[in-house]
Amino acid sequence: MTFSWSSDLLDRAATKIINVGDLPAMTAFVRSAESIIRFRSTSLKPTVALWKVILWNFRFRFLRQWILVTVLAIIDALPQYAILRLLQYLEARQNFDTIDPKAWLWVGVLLVSTLTFTLVNNRITWFMISELSIPARSILTTLLFEKMMKVKDCKDPPKSEKRRADEAPKSNGSNQANKANPNADGPKKASRQTKHQLVNMFAVDANLVAVFCANSQFYVNYGAKVIVSTTFLWLLIGWKSLFAGLVAIVILIGNSFLAKKYQRNQKALVKSRDTKTAVVTEALHGVRQIKFSAAEAQWMEKINEAREVELGRLWQTMRSNILITLASNIAPILLVAFVLATYAYIHGDLLPSIAFTALGVFGQLEAVLVMTLNLLVMGLNAKISCDRIDSFLQSEERVENTQPGDSIVFENASVSFPSDSKETLHERFILRDVSLQFPKHALSVISGPTGSGKSLLLAAILGEVELLAGNIRVPRPPTITERFDAKATAANWILPSAIAFVSQTPWIENTTIKANVLFGLPCDAVRYEKVLNACSLTKDLEMFEDGDLTEVGAQGISLSGGQKWRLTLARAFYSRAGILILDDVFSVIDAHVGREIYDNALMGELSEGRTRILVTHHVSLCLPRTKYAVSLSSQGTIKHAGLVEELKKTGSFEDMLMAEQEENTNEATKNGESSGTAAKGKASGSATKHVESKYPKLPPKKLVKDEHRESGSVKRSVYSDYLKATGGVPFWTLVILFYVIAQGLTLGRSWWIRIWTASYLLDKSHMARRFHTYTDQRQLFAPLINSTATLSLRSSPRGLGFYLGVYVLISLVSIIFTTGRFFLVFRGSLRASRKVFREMTYRVLHTPLRWLDTEPTGRILNRFTADFQLMDSQLSSDFAQNCASLVQVLGIMVAAFFVSPYFIFPALALLVACVHIARRYIRGARAFKRLESAQKSPIVLHFSSSLQGLSTIHGFSNAQVFVTRMHNLIDSSASTTWHNGICTMWLGFRMGIVGSIFSSVIALFTISIPGVDAGLAGFALTFSLEFRSAFLNTVRQLANTELDMNAAERIFEYTKLETEDLRGGTNNLRASWPEEGKLEVKKLEVGYANDLPAILKGVTFSVEGNQRVGVVGRTGAGKSTLSLALFRFLKARKGSIVIDGIDISTIKLHDLRTRLAIIPQDPVLFSGSIRSNLDPFNNFSDVQLKEVLERVQLITSTSTDNTLVSEPVQPAAEASSIVVSSITAAETGPKENANIFLDSNSAISQSGSNISQGQR
Repeated sequence: MTFSWSSDLLDRAATKIINVGDLPAMTAFVRSAESIIRFRSTSLKPTVALWKVILWNFRFRFLRQWILVTVLAIIDALPQYAILRLLQYLEARQNFDTIDPKAWLWVGVLLVSTLTFTLVNNRITWFMISELSIPARSILTTLLFEKMMKVKDCKDPPKSEKRRADEAPKSNGSNQANKANPNADGPKKASRQTKHQLVNMFAVDANLVAVFCANSQFYVNYGAKVIVSTTFLWLLIGWKSLFAGLVAIVILIGNSFLAKKYQRNQKALVKSRDTKTAVVTEALHGVRQIKFSAAEAQWMEKINEAREVELGRLWQTMRSNILITLASNIAPILLVAFVLATYAYIHGDLLPSIAFTALGVFGQLEAVLVMTLNLLVMGLNAKISCDRIDSFLQSEERVENTQPGDSIVFENASVSFPSDSKETLHERFILRDVSLQFPKHALSVISGPTGSGKSLLLAAILGEVELLAGNIRVPRPPTITERFDAKATAANWILPSAIAFVSQTPWIENTTIKANVLFGLPCDAVRYEKVLNACSLTKDLEMFEDGDLTEVGAQGISLSGGQKWRLTLARAFYSRAGILILDDVFSVIDAHVGREIYDNALMGELSEGRTRILVTHHVSLCLPRTKYAVSLSSQGTIKHAGLVEELKKTGSFEDMLMAEQEENTNEATKNGESSGTAAKGKASGSATKHVESKYPKLPPKKLVKDEHRESGSVKRSVYSDYLKATGGVPFWTLVILFYVIAQGLTLGRSWWIRIWTASYLLDKSHMARRFHTYTDQRQLFAPLINSTATLSLRSSPRGLGFYLGVYVLISLVSIIFTTGRFFLVFRGSLRASRKVFREMTYRVLHTPLRWLDTEPTGRILNRFTADFQLMDSQLSSDFAQNCASLVQVLGIMVAAFFVSPYFIFPALALLVACVHIARRYIRGARAFKRLESAQKSPIVLHFSSSLQGLSTIHGFSNAQVFVTRMHNLIDSSASTTWHNGICTMWLGFRMGIVGSIFSSVIALFTISIPGVDAGLAGFALTFSLEFRSAFLNTVRQLANTELDMNAAERIFEYTKLETEDLRGGTNNLRASWPEEGKLEVKKLEVGYANDLPAILKGVTFSVEGNQRVGVVGRTGAGKSTLSLALFRFLKARKGSIVIDGIDISTIKLHDLRTRLAIIPQDPVLFSGSIRSNLDPFNNFSDVQLKEVLERVQLITSTSTDNTLVSEPVQPAAEASSIVVSSITAAETGPKENANIFLDSNSAISQSGSNISQGQR
């Protein structure tokens, strides 16, 4: 009940940095794996709305909460009744010699009732956190991740991207007439838009729904409070007065219109946040290409445009909030005014016991109305978030479209990649009429030109396609529970039906090399060494200081292109799979290394008894020892297929070899083997330092460091930076002034009630008992005065209208300042958000490449999403609420001092106790909050990584392994939230005790001190009941402000990132530079970081203009390092690089990078159109674009005239796709696939996922 058992943990957190491992384990009831099992075991039909399913699953917990909050509402009325009796006692008191024992009784009732309220309220709050909020969030997050692992991997561009492409600005001389496809409905639910939305779903939506689940009980609580308070007022003032006041509630009807408007604005805000997240995500994924082309300014503009739309929507939402607040504040004011005026008019007087008791009850109703507004806003936000999540959960999943079989067989199959768009079939790329039978335990090779559907054929084996006609039979791999991986031995290692997949784009986890190879399997040392040798990784590991414990970074950023491929290949060969699906593994591997891998891996000991299906352009290397060969045509049909022996007899074998020679000639610039790049941070080939073992003796270095967490209080500089961003000292002076005036008017309003009640002068020598009309009133609210006394009223010298008018005037002015302070705070918040976002975006885009390589994308995204949402909507409100709470506590103290100046002594004692409790709480709670914030990034990182490697995870049948990892991450996050909630309960109980003592002490003073009349006592006691909640809110607001400032702390950490040197260099660089392209490198020494050895050591060479030069060398020799040095991503430690007589170190970075061009090893495309990727600044005509596309063999000179086709055409090749519900072989439409590149406005998905790797 008191949560004293958590005191030690709170104190420990205040003195040392707490990690998740230091926290006690949570019960199974809270853990995500158990929670999701219970959730599914009691779930309703799949078509039932998500909110109904949540309600049903938590029904018993909701019911218990509803019962408890109803009891709490009754308990909350007892302090008001005790004050009524005390004020009646003071009204009837005629002498001060003795104190009536009943007065002591009502002081005791006041103390006991407030203590009981604290205990019950604390228990309800704890149930909210531990049994509703945390389980609901864990369940929703788990549902999202598990659903993501099952959705169709759609690659077609969403409708929004198609529309942007169609509406792209016309080029110079272009006469295209763009047409939007009326049938393009874009993605639904599980389509590509979800990949952007899921970041916000994880960071925001799941939490919003969980918080609403926890707080939904307040609907019942406030309903019960309204009933209890209305009944109380009915008995106190009569139904006529109450009815007159309820007329004012009509004003709240207008809130329904405002609420609908708020909901519309909130939906628009959510969409704009998704758009901003999508743009930021794309920029972060393609940041290397952005920096190579010096396009930071253009992308900053693009990101800021999306941000401005978001801030505009946010301001519209805030304005709706202000209007709802205004209406909600006017109604209670008029309610009190009408009730008291009607009562005074009917009864001819207004006694303090009636006025201040009614004022206290109306204060509770006013709080209910204000909180109802917050609940309304919370409910609307949760509804929108719940609908988004439900839409995703109800979306289509991968359909099992392959049939079980002993071998891989295609029977007249037609396939395409899955899509959510409903477009006509002829606009899709389809691999048609495929009939193949891959032999078991042998090597099969698939070849064909770029864009012929090779990857699509492999995806069909994995079940990642839409089967339009025919049948596909594939052996069923065992499930994770059937494999018993932990008990695997060399004798039973290979599972004949298990599948391993190496994708065309290497997918690597952000962990060590060894962990990537093992991929969750136990380590068999002998097999592990064989795999490393077979995949030519042994020499690479010898170059790494930490051997196979070297961290590879996000997507293997510390590895070269060749190393990435060989690492993913090693993962497949180490696996237990009896079927290996390999997509173009030789594309960026050096020729001699490729030969070694072919001999030792594909045809070596590790391949014995395994079925290997390989896509490759290196036909001459593989065909001689291949058993089965497939050749695809550019039209998406089988050109040749069969056993190699048979193909040799028919002459097809020679045709395939000839086709390879032509392909290599046409694509030399695209698939050249010299594109292998160097591993970052390694020594050059000539200076490679061989270590004794791949297993380092010292702890390995971490490439990606753990997220930084500050200790102690948030630095003052963070507060200073944020306050300056909002408007500085003048702004906050104005805000504080508004809050002080608003609180002063609140005090003045209650003081005016005292003056009003005092205007009815009582002649105590002729007092008479007044009875109300109703029996209940005589029983429950009879005054504690002698029934023989007489009551004499003397008319006030001023009329009722005067007092009522002044009261309404004070109240209206108070409303103006109350609403005005919200307006000011919101404007300041937007000002800060805009300024800080621009600064952070600038820093992130201009920071050195090394930082971007070592900082996980998910961590950066967390700053741009969750942290900025706090800054947008919460931080300024936190500061403003601090002002409000502190001013409110000060006002309560002032009201208490009116009773007696001596009250300052117990007040100071209680204040010291509060400060001690608050300091102890804040010191410990900040550590838990920081830990809670830090636990969010790993969840986003794991999700992002899993989403990128979805095809690989499916191929290995390892989805359950990743789900289990997500469970562990969710549980770690839930544990920090759980313990943070314990700290809150610890604080709430102790502050409740202090608040109860405070109000009881004031009650004691009022009955013990002579001269305290009922009016003054009512004035003080009414405010005293607010002390508990006011001081508790003050402490919580101070703590929340500091805890929420963690978000600002993390954001400002990025605003102070070191950027590249952008200002130096000459200003008079000639416009024609470089004219010849003569390159001179002299004694160049370059390294990746100051603490890392040099990669290039004393390199000297020269290249004449207009020469083609090949840079060769083994992996790790420094080929990519040289290219980075040319663009000054790496600063020369010694030596120089001179181009056409100018040392590049003397040129501004922007000038240098805009004058050079690079074809990166990993092709990077951005969402938009072909035109926007080729010509992002719209400088060239369609004729020029056509010429470029012809040169790279994406279109032929005979395929179109001098103007590109303007009619949008659906993307061709290995990744374009559309879903068709039911298609037969006869409906497969035209036998040729459309060429996306005939229309420059054809849409491109993010990263170019809707076209093949070669086309990218």
